[in-house]
Order: sequence, then structure tokens, then C-alpha cells
Amino acid sequence: MAKYEHKVAIVGIGSTAAPGRIYPTKTWKDIVCDAAYEAIEDAGMVPRDIDGAVIAYHGEGVNEQGGIGGSVADLLGIAPAPVFPHSMNCSGGSVALNTGWDMIASGKYKKVLVMGFDKEGDNIGYTENINISFDTEYDYVFGFRHRDGFELMSNYYMSHYGYEGWEAYGAQAYQCHWYGRRNPKATLYGTPMPDRDSLNHSGSCFSIMGEGCAAVVLVAADEAKNYPHKPVYIDGISLGVTSHYIAHRIGEPPMGPAFPEGLVKEETYGQSVALIAAARKAYEMAEIEAKDIDLAQVYDLTGAAFWQIDALGITEFGEGGRHFLNGDAAIDGKCPINTSGGLISYGHASGADGLNQVVENVIQLRGEAGERQVKDARCAVAACTGSAFAHMTCTVTTNDEFER
Repeated sequence: MAKYEHKVAIVGIGSTAAPGRIYPTKTWKDIVCDAAYEAIEDAGMVPRDIDGAVIAYHGEGVNEQGGIGGSVADLLGIAPAPVFPHSMNCSGGSVALNTGWDMIASGKYKKVLVMGFDKEGDNIGYTENINISFDTEYDYVFGFRHRDGFELMSNYYMSHYGYEGWEAYGAQAYQCHWYGRRNPKATLYGTPMPDRDSLNHSGSCFSIMGEGCAAVVLVAADEAKNYPHKPVYIDGISLGVTSHYIAHRIGEPPMGPAFPEGLVKEETYGQSVALIAAARKAYEMAEIEAKDIDLAQVYDLTGAAFWQIDALGITEFGEGGRHFLNGDAAIDGKCPINTSGGLISYGHASGADGLNQVVENVIQLRGEAGERQVKDARCAVAACTGSAFAHMTCTVTTNDEFER
């Protein structure tokens, strides 16, 4: 296990409500302020306490501005503290968290604000939106978006592992709707629950696209108990990447990726490679095994949640869909999944997705989730996807009650 100057804790969280909606009367700066100030206040701080920050966004098409670091420092009132921008599709928020973790762990910064946002209603245009989603010299000119890649890989997974019909999709969607109806910040909070049978189709697992921002405040773990809330620690964090071009992951090296030890292409078919690698590194850092995980947040577009909980080791390969079918993802199941409501019910705001997952895990580990609280939650994992599985992140968080 690598040694670092400091262990890192999350002492403040913030997020905008209903990230599956569009807010035409707000600018991207408005939604960043909403989440950032909420996180700073949650930590019992004021903006001037922040001595470094990181911000993620889907790409310049969501705000029509490059070089946003200076603008963010100015609007939040933290200048001349540095703000480091990232653009990594939907995984941007969790990639930014990797950088924020490094800033605290190195000892160079004391109080770091990490943010991620999307403002898709301000896109330059539909074509530009597609162009910033993945590698335009490959996938785009071949006629499909990264979202099509999710469909292709989902169809392969369902066929390869013997799923018949759409019941696994329905079970996943129903579970996300159950959680989302109990999350005051979810897009579908307070709306009627759908009939379970009506969800037995692949479209039931599409995300609700919208706008929003999420933010967390990081400090060194030995300072965490000086802040208002129960400390939550980032024990493991990692990023794994492969090509945006799906065929590169199907081929053999050097055209394809080097598959993690002990795995073969036929098991993962390329979609899980980066997450398996990221999870192994994060688990090693955190000194945990998959059996230690009490709950997980994963990227749940179409069948992606199935192979992600496989890749995290929560289920055996091919059993991810059955985890939902068997009720194991429920609040009282073996390992609850997407307790925020996921992209299906909570909502999808690209650059905020990875951080929204971590925010939910912090809420659970603090014991503040109300009706959707996982009993005795001590160790939580978040796994986020960028593009067609090109950027995969894994973050392990624990509280003081976790024992190795």
C-alpha cells in the first residue's frame, strides 16, 4: 500500500436538487455557486477558508467557455486560490475528486473544494454536444454515440449471460424509483411510483438528462473531527482508462487493452476492463475486499449497472442483473445499489455524476439518509463511467465504525 503524507476526509457536501431538469433561468455559475456554498456551509467554513479547488465539467459545449478556473475562483470569492479544471465526460466529478485527494494527501493544500457540473441546456448545438462526448476521429465518424455503445454492450451482456426478456431492466429501474421517491433532492421525488411490470423494457433504464452541480470539501483526516459532521474518509480512490473506440477494447494488445490478471476477454467483452483495474487499486489502497462493501453507487444507463457491480466484485460475472432480480440491491438486500435513485430517478448531470455518487455515500455513512438509510453502513463504493466506458473511477469511503 502506498504511503501518503495525509489521509483524506470529506467534511462538507452540497448538491443542486433535481439534476434531471433544465434550468433556463440559471447560468452555469449559478448552479456551481448553489452546490459549492452548500458544501462550504456544511463544513462550517466560509469561502476564504478554501485554499485550493478543482472543478469538472462535461466540456466547453456546456458553458461556451474555456479556461474556467479564474472565473470559478472569482465567482466563489476564493481567489487567488487556484482552481484546477477537468473535462472527463460523465466521470469528471470523480476524476476531479482524485485530484482533490492528491492535493490534500500531498500536504500542499489544507482545505480543498471539489466541484462538478453540467449545464446541457446551454450547449452550442446538438452536433457539438455529440462531438465532445468521445473520440470524434473514431466513434463519431462511424455513426454512433457513446450511448449507443451502452446499448451494444448491454445487449451482449444480456445474451451472453442467459437473461431472457427485460425483467432485469425492470427490477433495476423499479429499485431506483423506490430510492428516488425517498430522496428529497431526486428529480422524481414525490412523484407516483410506476407499476413494476410497466418497466420491463430497456428504455426504463435510461437516465433523466438535465443540469446540476455537486461539491465536497476535503481536509486531512486528522483534522476531520474539528468539523460539524461525522467524518467520512476516502480510503481508496483510482481512475482507469481505455480507448473511447469500442473495437480497441475487443482486440488483443497492442490494439486492445491489457486485461487485468485472471480475466479473459469473453467475460468482460471490454466494457469492464478499466473499472476492474480501478477497483483493484482502490481496494488495495483501502485495504478492503468486495465482501466489506455495505452499499454502492454505480452508473446505471441501460445494463451498465449489471457489469459494473460484477467488475466491483459485488457479484460474479454475469450475475449483476440477478442482483436486482433477487432483491439484493434493495434497502435490506445483500448490497444496496444506487440508494440516491441513480441516474434513472435521481437524475443525470454529466460532470456532477461522479460527485453525486460520493455525496450520497457520505449521507449514508453519516446516517442521514432517512427512509433510504442502509442499516449499519460503514463502507461504501462509488463507480462512475465516462464516455463508452473509457474513463472508469472507483472511490472507497468509510466512517469511524468501519473495522478491517
